[in-house]
Amino acid sequence: MGVRSLPDDFTSDVPEWKRQTIDRSLQRARLRAQERTDRFVASAIELMTEQGGMDFTVQEVVVRSRMSIRSFYSFFESKENLLVAVHETVVAEQVVPRLRILCAAESDPLDAVRAYVYGLREMTASSGPAARALTSFTLRLAETRPDSLERAFQPQIELLTELLEAAGTARRTNTALEASKTARLIHNCVIAAVHAEVLAPGLGDDVSAEELWTFCSGGLCASDVREVTAGV
Repeated sequence: MGVRSLPDDFTSDVPEWKRQTIDRSLQRARLRAQERTDRFVASAIELMTEQGGMDFTVQEVVVRSRMSIRSFYSFFESKENLLVAVHETVVAEQVVPRLRILCAAESDPLDAVRAYVYGLREMTASSGPAARALTSFTLRLAETRPDSLERAFQPQIELLTELLEAAGTARRTNTALEASKTARLIHNCVIAAVHAEVLAPGLGDDVSAEELWTFCSGGLCASDVREVTAGV
């Protein structure tokens, strides 16, 4: 449920004091709505971690959040919509900030890209019940709600694109490769390797972070860049 903005026909004929009063009221309503949705999302994350999966019910989320069922359905159409919000929150508030810290510790732009690959591989490699549930949900979104999955992963793609653009500017990668497309290729490569390990551990050859980077850097670096790097 969104908070409506002032209508287009809310003209300058309205006294300024009234306009300011309505603006303040809408701002307070937005803040309350955000606080309530955050409580539902936080409760869902707690339940997912405790139970090792996503089999919890909407009622359990409502009880944990100390909110009402009516309030829940005012903000979320279904449990799946809540899980989409959980996915977005985990990526934006947990994964991306940690990746930024790892990448910022590197002085060389190409090493920052390597830190991203290593970090994402290690962060998402857990094979516990919660990780399997989140992985299965991600794959389901790819089939049923690709736009939601795209929105959830966008902060990661944007971070990796920034890193690749910096590496390209420093001539540490093949600048003929478009950074945004390259970012998606690397992201999809790492995520695919992680998903295979999480969903079917031990059934194949697990790919290490070092092996992933060897594969990705082979596509990133032109031959002259690799030769310069090898000579350092």
